[in-house]
Order: sequence, then C-alpha cells, then structure tokens
Amino acid sequence: MFGPIEIPNKSSFKINEVCALTGVKSYVLRFWESEFTEIAPMTSSSGQKLYEHRDIEAILLIKKLLFEDKMTIERAKAEMKILMPRESLVEANFADNFSFEDDEALHEDEFLANDSIPEAPAYPERNSQKEVVRETSAPSMTKRVLIESDFQKLMAAKSKLQEILNITEGLHHKNHWS
Repeated sequence: MFGPIEIPNKSSFKINEVCALTGVKSYVLRFWESEFTEIAPMTSSSGQKLYEHRDIEAILLIKKLLFEDKMTIERAKAEMKILMPRESLVEANFADNFSFEDDEALHEDEFLANDSIPEAPAYPERNSQKEVVRETSAPSMTKRVLIESDFQKLMAAKSKLQEILNITEGLHHKNHWS
C-alpha cells in the first residue's frame, strides 16, 4: 500500500516537509508526537519543530503499523519499542555498512582504526553527484543517500577530532591528570 520513499539529504525538516514526504496530516502528526516517544522533533530558537531522518522513519513505520497492519495505537506503541528501540534512535548508526556503487563496503573497524585520512574513494559518476546508499532501520520504507562530499566532511571531522584527542591526551600527560 505504501511504497518506499527517498528522504532528501538534509539534517532537519519542517512540519510541512514531513507531511509532504510521509502523507500524514499535520494534526495527525502532532497527535502521534504526543503518543509515540520515537517521534521527538527538536525545537528551533524560533519555536519551530524540526524533524530528523529518524523521526521520519518512525512516522513512516507508525503509519504502516496503524494503516496497513491495522494495529491499535497501544499495540503500535509496543511494536515500536521492539522495532525502533530508543538506543538505536540516539546513535547515528553510521557503524552499519554502507553499500557503494561498486559494491565495496566500508566497515566500522576500518573507519575507526584508520588514523590517517584516506583519499575519498572514486565512484562512477551519477548525475554529477556521487552517492552512497544505505538502507535505514526500516529498509522497505526509506532510503538514505550519502553523497561523496558528506563522506569527505566526515573524514575531515574525524581528523580534527583525532587532533583534539591528541592535544587532550598531551595535556593529561603533561599535567599528570588521571
């Protein structure tokens, strides 16, 4: 009944964007927010609700449970606790494998163990943006797209964090902190 959707590569979405993506009316969405802890939008400094990818995934899963599987709200709440445990919502889950266009995989161990920043892998051109596709926790409903520039930004951030860690460790050692 509900086909898979592709969530745009943005960090946050306004309520009207979420409604357009999911096909859920805003008043229904606000009600679901009060019933399901898995939908937890941030509030901007102007008071506007901003939804993340995980919120959209939760909304789509709730929609499926209620409308397609014909569950009651109470049963859907229980099912959501199993299907989307809170721990998985807190983590970015980038530890999962990414599927590259050329079928290579970047594993967490390789990503975390590598102290140097590798050159960004070369992928075949595709619409002038190079894409890395990763299925989300609800693979039949959503698909995230990570473009090469995002990968490069992640690697640069990793490098800066490593520098900060090295400086911090040096300070700990120099000042004999535990």
